[in-house]
Amino acid sequence: MNDILNDLVAVSREYGADPQWVVAGGGNTSLKVDDILYVKASGFPLATIDEGGFARMDRSKLAAIWNTDYPAGEDTAAVAERERLVLADMMAACVPGEEKRPSVEALLHDLLPWPLIVHLHPTLVNGLTCGMKGQAIAGELFGEAQEWIPVTDPGYVLAKVIKDTLENRTARSVNAPDFIFLANHGVFVGGADIGEIREKYSRLKKSLEDRLVRSPDALPVKTTFPGAAAQREILSKITSNFFGVNLETTFVSGGELEKYLPDADAAAPLIGSLTPDHIVYAGPGALYLEAGGSLKEWETAAKSFSDFWGKSPNIILLGGNSENAGAFVAASGEKALDNAVLLLGNALEVCAFTESFGGPLLLDERFIRFIVDWEVENYRSKLASI
Repeated sequence: MNDILNDLVAVSREYGADPQWVVAGGGNTSLKVDDILYVKASGFPLATIDEGGFARMDRSKLAAIWNTDYPAGEDTAAVAERERLVLADMMAACVPGEEKRPSVEALLHDLLPWPLIVHLHPTLVNGLTCGMKGQAIAGELFGEAQEWIPVTDPGYVLAKVIKDTLENRTARSVNAPDFIFLANHGVFVGGADIGEIREKYSRLKKSLEDRLVRSPDALPVKTTFPGAAAQREILSKITSNFFGVNLETTFVSGGELEKYLPDADAAAPLIGSLTPDHIVYAGPGALYLEAGGSLKEWETAAKSFSDFWGKSPNIILLGGNSENAGAFVAASGEKALDNAVLLLGNALEVCAFTESFGGPLLLDERFIRFIVDWEVENYRSKLASI
């Protein structure tokens, strides 16, 4: 192993292998060495990454991106075009011979003022970042040692917002923050070495744990679908319209999930979306159906969902006063199904933690749709290649 990357690989694996810090591969890491940025490449899990999982980038070329004028605007087309151009410039900033695609947040990693960066989406931390009072409580807990970044489009726009924020701190003679909280997303932590990273994350964890009013109950477990064969058939039909011949399904019930099944109002935090990870792995939100409803009502509700989001639901909540209450989960392939179940559980845990930080604050439709439209196109391309 390249000795220069020992700490980067070690800290990536340490946090990546611990589910309290990383769920379904979320997060990325980087190290600056002179004029080179080593940043996690797309498709390499932190838990098992080695030196070959990092893209090498020319920092002078990354810095030059800030001198480029990109299309403005927040509509989907403008955002997509801007990110396409920025991605092309970021790929051009890779050192000669580097073919791996760097993290979409590489530009942000480069501008942060620490050699070692560990960006994660921890469940407990997202209880704070997804909390209605999260920003106020973060300020109360950490003062000037933190910055709170409102929900912002990923990629170039997020990097620009944080760049401006750090420059404002410098102008006020305020040191770089220990924690950069991204609303409904996660946190950035930087340091000179692994020891500093560990100290900051340990302090963050303890501070949040001390504020908890409760921890999540047990997660739902997989079980045999309790309804009639005709009900299972219609649920499979609803989801196969999008997930195709590789459709895999399961049913989960019990535990923390029960709190969200009495009616649609109780299910609201799951019908909405908390973070980009939930959108990517478990869809733009759950479809809520009354477990005792008619098959026709189920089909009508599913069609409305698909027409609105352009895809079938991954999570179908069967609620109401019924012994059949639970969640029908669907995806294309076993791995995708496992991730959908995992992120449903994560959403339940994040929601439970938000109770300590003002209750859940959901993403708005515009942001959800941006992530959905981007992911659906990739997803359809994958289906077409099967």
